[in-house]
This record gives sequence, C-alpha cells and structure tokens, in this order.
Amino acid sequence: MQTAFELVRRAAQRTPAQIAIVEVASGKSIRFDDLIRRVEGAAAGFLSLGLRPGQRVAVVLANSIDAGVVILALHRAGLVPALMNPRLKPSEIAALIGQGEIAAAVIEGDRALQDALREQFGGDFIIVRTADARDGDISFSDLVKATAPASAQNAQPEDSAFIFYTSGTTGLPKGAVIPQRAAESRMLFMCTQCGHTCGPHNRVCGLMPLYHVIGFFAVFLKSLALNGTLYLMRDFVPPNVIGTIRQEKLTSIFVTPTHLDALISAGATRADLSSLEIVVFAGSLMPDRVLARVRELISGRLVNIYGTTEAMNSLFMVHPTTGTTFVPGFYSEVRVIRVGGSVDDRVAPGEEGELIVSARSDAIFTEYLGRPDVTMDKLNGGWYRTSDAALVRPDGQIEIRGRVDETIISGGENIHPNEVEEVLLAHPEVADCAVIGVPNDRWGQMVTACVVVRNTTGIDDLEAYLRGSKLADFKRPRQYHFLQAIPRNATNKIMRKALLEMLQQR
Repeated sequence: MQTAFELVRRAAQRTPAQIAIVEVASGKSIRFDDLIRRVEGAAAGFLSLGLRPGQRVAVVLANSIDAGVVILALHRAGLVPALMNPRLKPSEIAALIGQGEIAAAVIEGDRALQDALREQFGGDFIIVRTADARDGDISFSDLVKATAPASAQNAQPEDSAFIFYTSGTTGLPKGAVIPQRAAESRMLFMCTQCGHTCGPHNRVCGLMPLYHVIGFFAVFLKSLALNGTLYLMRDFVPPNVIGTIRQEKLTSIFVTPTHLDALISAGATRADLSSLEIVVFAGSLMPDRVLARVRELISGRLVNIYGTTEAMNSLFMVHPTTGTTFVPGFYSEVRVIRVGGSVDDRVAPGEEGELIVSARSDAIFTEYLGRPDVTMDKLNGGWYRTSDAALVRPDGQIEIRGRVDETIISGGENIHPNEVEEVLLAHPEVADCAVIGVPNDRWGQMVTACVVVRNTTGIDDLEAYLRGSKLADFKRPRQYHFLQAIPRNATNKIMRKALLEMLQQR
C-alpha cells in the first residue's frame, strides 16, 4: 500500500527538478523537490501546534499551490484533512466542523468565516490562515518554515486518510471517510480506464476543485504521482481555460459535461483543443447533443466516467456514442438489484433496478462521519447502494437511468427526469432545464419542466417540439416554468428539492 504522500514523494525522487504545479492565475510554480520540502516543513509545523495524529482538520481552500501543500502536509503528519467547499456559508462550515469533532481549520482570508468559527468554538480553536493572519490566528507561511522533519507515520490500510463531503442537494453534506488503502486505486483508475501513462509528458489541466474526490485523486494526485505538471486553476472562466490549453499545450483534462458545454459555447475550436490527448468527463449524465459536439472538436481519447464520492470510479466508457451507457471499471464489481430488495435479488437483463457496487474494493469508503445509521443503510451485505436506477442491456453494457429517489411516478408510470431533460436540452433555444414531479391529486405527480431559454421560446413551441421527438407522450411535461437560472449545488447537480419548494411558494 502506498499512501497519497508516498506516491508524490517517490515521484519527486524520480524528477526532483521538474515543475510539479503551476498556478495559472498568478503564474507561480513549484518544483517537485521544493514541494516535498514545503510539505515536510508544514507537516512538522502542524504538529508543533499541539495537534495529534488521527485528529481531523478542516481545509476550506480554493485551488492553489498552498491548498495542495496543506492537504499533503496534514496527511503526511498523520492528521486527517476534512476537505470542505469554500463556497458553503460560514454557518454551514461551522456546523460541519462541530458535527465532525474537528480540531482545527485552515482557511484563506474570509473574515466572516473566521468570525463564525470564533463565535461557535471560542478563542482556543486553532485557525491557520493561508492569507495574512490576524487577531491571533496562525500564518501558514510561518508553519512551513519548520526545520525539524515530522515523525514517520506507520499508516495502516484502514486508518482514516481523508474526509470528502458528498455533494448533497438537501441539507448538510455527509462526510465520507476515505481510508489509507484507497489512494492507489482512486488514482490508478486514470491509467487502467482512461489511458494515462507515467512521465513528464503529462501536462494536466487542474480545473476540478481539490475539495472534490475527482479534483484531488483523479487530477491532483494522478498528475503528481505520474510525474506530470499540473496547471491549477482557481476559477472556471471558459476563454481563460481555452487559452491555457492552447498556449501550454495541455495533454489532458477532467471536467463535467457542463464544463464542456460551456467551453463549446465560448467558441472553442478543434485547433484550440488539439493538444488534448485524453478528455475525461463525469459528475452528471452527458447530454447526447453535447457529446456529439465534443466528438467533433476533440480528436483525443474520450472517456465517460460514472463514479461516486463513496466508491470513486465504478463504470466507464471509452469513446462513448451516448452519455448513459458504461461497462464496469478495472477496480469494481457491480450488480443491478430490485429496488428495496436484498443484494442477491438481481433483476433480469433489460429490467430496471438499483445499481450496487461491491464494498470489497480498496477504493471504497469506510463510513459517513458521525452517521452510523446512514452508513449501515448504504453499506449493506458487502455492497454499496448507489441509489441510482440502472439496467443491464442485452450487450452487457449498463445503462444509468437516473436517481431512484428522483423517479417521477405519474399515472402509475415511472419517468426519470434526465430522459426528459435530455430531449429538452436538444432544443436550440433551451439553455438549461430541470424536470421534477409536483404533487398532483389526479396523477400522483405531475411532470413539470423548469426551463431557461435563450430567446423568446414559449410553451407552444416546446410542446410542438416534444410531440415530434422520441419522448413518449406520458413523459411529456404537463406544466412549464420559465426561470432565469436552475438552482444547482457546488458540483453542478440540480437541487430538485429546493426547486420544488420554490415552485410551491409560487
């Protein structure tokens, strides 16, 4: 077993003078040997604060070299980084810290967050700031100056290594505890499924946030462990991303379908993206219209990934022709079972059920932090229940249909929102949409479309379009709402509950 730090340390031994990370916005960079020195210094610095191996430390940072050093240093010191989305409200971050019995926090320069943490946890709570420290907080730049190396940690496979928070669309996110044993398989699937090889030829676009499992394991850790150079981006500004890919001749990128759609809409050309040898996408089902355009623009290897915070990569498809079908990944074993049934209650090919993933995998999480009830519900009988509806096609491929708990039951028929959304998004005037089931006395739930349009498209035009589409009549929306924007969480997933509440308030 190699820990995340060991993977990076050994890469630094191979190419010490190579640039490891470039901050695109600031132009700052760091070599592999300097990266390891800073990590070692910061690890000793964190321990000098009185923190003990095994304690949890919140990391609330946007993408930066400092953020990468902080995460690796805490991990090197035997502490457990709990990576939180800095876009959460200060009250939400404080609540997560309280729930997780977290001993300290590393933040940037957010005064509102600092005040919220001081108010809730008092003056003795340890706050380290990567920006200028004030009011008694500790400067991260001072911690890095520690000269005595951190003591060696004898990490065991089941020890907690990281905490990543699920991108929940309701309430506070759950903290998924990732063990030490998971680092290699969570990184190496990018080799077995996506085709990456080791060497300094890798020039990686670091667009995904480090607080997300993809951003950390599949982009940051993969790039460094394979001796690549990571071009780390703090914000997603499509013209800037296109320019960086073109100017720096980046060879790979991991994005969401929404990112790809935005790059296309920003005018990316085949010449702009010609250096990309591997393009991996995940995070939501890829609309066919976007996939068709991506296939036109990118000549490199396209890989569609299905994964979760809890199990990492479970399914994939190389050079997909549709955004919803996959095959099992190298590190995973999957089944489709009857919804609500036991793990052995498999459905027949072509019959819809729930996708489950074997928990007998190094990549699987161990628990939800402080939530034994939810852990037992999700990790059941040696399998992880994804709550995603799926079916096995005659050719053995697995088709993802949508979330089990988002299925609309209207007039006794099951309708998955994403199959309606995909057809609506193919309309040239529809910029974004979300489909939900609104309670209705006659139908049980009424299929309702929330739509963002580019111009003056109205209900009559959309209904005429859907009548001429492949969508069955019973799946067509019975009600439309035109919105300025669709509410989404930090990982771009539709917040359907919030959308339903908004419509009911209307």
